Amino acid sequence: MTEPQIRGFKILLLGDSGVGKTTLLHRYIKDSYSPGPGVTVGAELMIHNVETEPGVWVKLRIWDTCGLESFRRIITVYVRGADGFLLVFDLTDRESFENIKHHFTLVSESSPCVLVGQKSDFKDRRVSREEAEELAKELDVSYVEASSVTGQNVKEAFETLVQQIYRETPQAT
Repeated sequence: MTEPQIRGFKILLLGDSGVGKTTLLHRYIKDSYSPGPGVTVGAELMIHNVETEPGVWVKLRIWDTCGLESFRRIITVYVRGADGFLLVFDLTDRESFENIKHHFTLVSESSPCVLVGQKSDFKDRRVSREEAEELAKELDVSYVEASSVTGQNVKEAFETLVQQIYRETPQAT
């Protein structure tokens, strides 16, 4: 019997404050939703192991970064060495969508990214699916609409990114 292969990936969640990065991460890791966990100060690290294919496990080091502009300089430190990014915006907050390009400037050119439209369960959308898909195409990234409340597409958002990283990252990580 062969030993399982274990790899490690560093993932960052980027986006404005209040878009739901923390609840998205908690839904993915703990499969639970708790409203209003508060503002992330700096960054929070969570670890999660996933099997990408039989016998191949990936240890995810997922950094939930603060979306406040005053922490931007600190966040650039966390960006170094990242294997992939979730760019998160709030579908009910037009400004958070418009700020995605600003957050994208932190991403290195060759890094896998997934654009995540969060709060898809809300009725008062300010960003259409077509607009978000157009931005994803412009940035050359995947797009997923998710809801931390219902759990819809949360796992898909992370798994899409993990599979992209897995395909593009050499074995020696």
